[in-house]
Amino acid sequence: MSPVHKLSGKDCRYFQRRRCTRPMAPHPPEAELCILISERKKIGHWALDRLKRLERFNLPRQGPDRSIAEKYIIDRNLWEMTKIQCKNFIESGTNFPPCLHQAGMLCALKMPVCQGRCPEYELNPQALRRTRKGQ
Repeated sequence: MSPVHKLSGKDCRYFQRRRCTRPMAPHPPEAELCILISERKKIGHWALDRLKRLERFNLPRQGPDRSIAEKYIIDRNLWEMTKIQCKNFIESGTNFPPCLHQAGMLCALKMPVCQGRCPEYELNPQALRRTRKGQ
């Protein structure tokens, strides 16, 4: 009797670099998020909080003091973002995603390895077009 072979998941909609990118939950755990995105979100929230605090000082919106304070907060925000590093970062050569491992807001390296055809398997629309052209 011949051994049973698993079918590949490479034509699955969720297959990306041998990983399963199927969304498991509406809000993925912090551990699965791309570190660049999660850290930048934290820094962005910090900057927005600081900008909102300027309202408490009653500085005029168009005044020089307000402009200097906003510029400081934004410059500090940008400086903090440049310090964020990911050891697995590989330049994608495009604006989005900037890293080859980024899949939406998630990191493909933190996702489970694809085990082949599974109950959540969905045919990728590109694979469907390839099979129709081949007929």
